[in-house]
Amino acid sequence: MTQNINIECPSCSPEEKVSHELLKLGKSPLVHCLQCGIMYVASGLDIPEKISVRVYVNRIEHPFTRWVKLSAGEVLSEDEEIVLDTGKATSDNPFVITSLQVGVRRVPSAPAEELDTIWARPLDEITFGKKKKTRQKHPVGSESMKPAIGIFIPSKGLQVMQDN
Repeated sequence: MTQNINIECPSCSPEEKVSHELLKLGKSPLVHCLQCGIMYVASGLDIPEKISVRVYVNRIEHPFTRWVKLSAGEVLSEDEEIVLDTGKATSDNPFVITSLQVGVRRVPSAPAEELDTIWARPLDEITFGKKKKTRQKHPVGSESMKPAIGIFIPSKGLQVMQDN
């Protein structure tokens, strides 16, 4: 998740707030000053109550991207339902979370602050339950065998044989 916040920088702006990129949350939040480029641990950081996270909806016909506002500390998991504003007349557009991305990793669950991307599909395009792959056996019997038309290639020349 790339989120910008305005805080004082100990290097270039100890008195005035400048824009920083929030790289990591937690007990020791890591920030990157966009003014001077320094990266440091920011103590006493105020975390916003709402966090915007990108949602990539993988529709069969028309995939699209939206942003969703989540509460800080909210934990999302795969196979959970999420409602997005898709711009259509109905406000209830349920989607199922198929995957969560934190950095370059896919994780089964994560708090909203750590999420980079939520991957989802429309609820009406999801089929629940995994299909079992069954292997079909094809018995070889005399009734399934056909007369062969073959090519015989001897080691000392070429001779083609056909059985009519």
